[in-house]
Amino acid sequence: MFKASIVVITYNRKSILEKCLEALFNQNYPKDKYEIVLIDDGSTDDTKTMIDSSSPSCKLKYLRNEKRVGIPKARNRAIKQAKGNYIIFVDSDVVVRPDFVKQHMNYHKKYQDVIVNGDLIRVFTFKQIGKKRRSIFDLSLSPFDTANVSVAREHLLEVGGFDEDFLASEDLELGYRLKKAGLKCKRNRHALGYHLQKNSPSDLSYLREKEKTRGTCGALYFKKHPCFEVKLAVKGNPLFGFAFIGRWLDENPEGRRLFSRLQKRNIKWLNAALIKLITSHYYLQEYHREMKK
Repeated sequence: MFKASIVVITYNRKSILEKCLEALFNQNYPKDKYEIVLIDDGSTDDTKTMIDSSSPSCKLKYLRNEKRVGIPKARNRAIKQAKGNYIIFVDSDVVVRPDFVKQHMNYHKKYQDVIVNGDLIRVFTFKQIGKKRRSIFDLSLSPFDTANVSVAREHLLEVGGFDEDFLASEDLELGYRLKKAGLKCKRNRHALGYHLQKNSPSDLSYLREKEKTRGTCGALYFKKHPCFEVKLAVKGNPLFGFAFIGRWLDENPEGRRLFSRLQKRNIKWLNAALIKLITSHYYLQEYHREMKK
């Protein structure tokens, strides 16, 4: 019987997925005590060929959807297929340390009925993986972030898994229901992963659309659970108070010229901050649009 099942959902992330899996194969946890459940949600980048040529040192269960069904449905399928007592969720653009599984399982051994959140260090290139240290931008207060989180499988089944109405923020909503069911949150900062981020001007179109979806789903989350805790989760980001600057940078001709000049300086922290301001505007725009419906 497996102690842990590591659930990974992927879509067209072949290069980083390969590094993600390599790190999961090389854990210092007994290889016969954990499995990886990988669901390929309709990738078109030859992910399957890469998987077929891999040499896993632990059990790897590869499931492929010929057409995309979305992350919540894919994760629910993985939960049903998993054989471990505990489910560890990892995003396919996260590369973890060798003691990652061990750290998650240590906390489940120490504490009962808990959600264990690991830590993530944001990186922007493969070269930073394993080298970059934590910064103030790596802090997260999310009670349930599927980039790096674990919980007993029985609790996931008891609350009905992920709500398949969501296209984003489905992990926040599930975390809320798990806490309502009596689970406590524990953070193990030693359960560490490196999260590859997109933050260049060439990624801006993708990031705009991503934040629009998050804004719509943030409103859906509040409509389903209209309470102060959820309102704080979906609208409490202090950065939202400066979203008007992001709108000016992206929609005003003078703002776009300034944004272009600043981007050319190639200051990574400044690039990331400016892009975050712009995408925050689109999050709020779609949030308010959905709330008016």
